[in-house]
Amino acid sequence: MSNNTTPLNESQDFNSYDSPVAPSETADRDPQRRVKGSTAGGTWVALIIGVLLLIILLTFILQNQEKFDLQLFAWSIQLPIGVGILLSAILGALIMALVGGVRIMQLRRQVKRA
Repeated sequence: MSNNTTPLNESQDFNSYDSPVAPSETADRDPQRRVKGSTAGGTWVALIIGVLLLIILLTFILQNQEKFDLQLFAWSIQLPIGVGILLSAILGALIMALVGGVRIMQLRRQVKRA
């Protein structure tokens, strides 16, 4: 019986070498050959998490249809509870983004001065 695993000669191509170890196993051992994470992979994970949170949020809104009175200064509005909570969360996110944007502009000015 002959063994197909012969040493790699200079004339042979690397891919023609019959190795007893699967290519995926050798890639796991060699840190230079591992596939690194990418921005696209992180984006897909964030997208999936966002869709799941959206489904949960829509379920919450549909289950909380009881109306309540929202009074702000001189205005009075009747809204379902779920929609009121959604609007307050959106308003909070906008305020947070505004404060973060102002801070980023302050830091950019400091960097330009330095």
